[in-house]
Amino acid sequence: MASLTTNRSPQELSAALWALTGVDWPTIWAGVPKDAQKRSDWCAGFGWQPLWFQAGQHVRTASGLRLFLASAAPGRPVTRVECVPWGVRAAAAKENPQLIRMAVERWEAQLAGAQEVLGVPDWQGGWHATEFPRRPVPDHLQDSDRRLEYRSPHRLALWTFSTPGAPAIELRADLGVATAADQWPGDARIVLACHGPADPEPTGPGWRL
Repeated sequence: MASLTTNRSPQELSAALWALTGVDWPTIWAGVPKDAQKRSDWCAGFGWQPLWFQAGQHVRTASGLRLFLASAAPGRPVTRVECVPWGVRAAAAKENPQLIRMAVERWEAQLAGAQEVLGVPDWQGGWHATEFPRRPVPDHLQDSDRRLEYRSPHRLALWTFSTPGAPAIELRADLGVATAADQWPGDARIVLACHGPADPEPTGPGWRL
């Protein structure tokens, strides 16, 4: 039987987005401090509890939601902030079609919650859309052949803003590599990702910032 790995409601996602709309994004993009005490104080300023560092800083919000702040190393710029409000894993390959239906239904519910905060997205649609947009991610992740093969992101909504330092925001329904094939037990998840502004210098610290 398919099992949920995380299950946050659309209302909880809306609350998380409301909290994120009020944060000081330039401070986040500048990076999490290396020093443990400074890092703790930095997180406290956002109402977060620091957890661990693994390809970025993991924190827990006051509502209990876990955020991931991606960066190359402690003290380096943060390139995105993301959370996974919903996830499911199959016990058998025959459950994969059910997983996909569940992911689409949950994405639509989470999208409705996100729109209460962010408004209508600049683009929304499925993996097979001919006008699938360029996402705010590195070039190697813009692979349309991979998207069509694995049907992931299976659903996508994208918001962009003109305010300096404001993130580009994605709400995605992602499928694991086995999910569309029906050969092995698959998995699916809903991801909210806030991407940092592009690095204006090609010799800068990364493709973002």
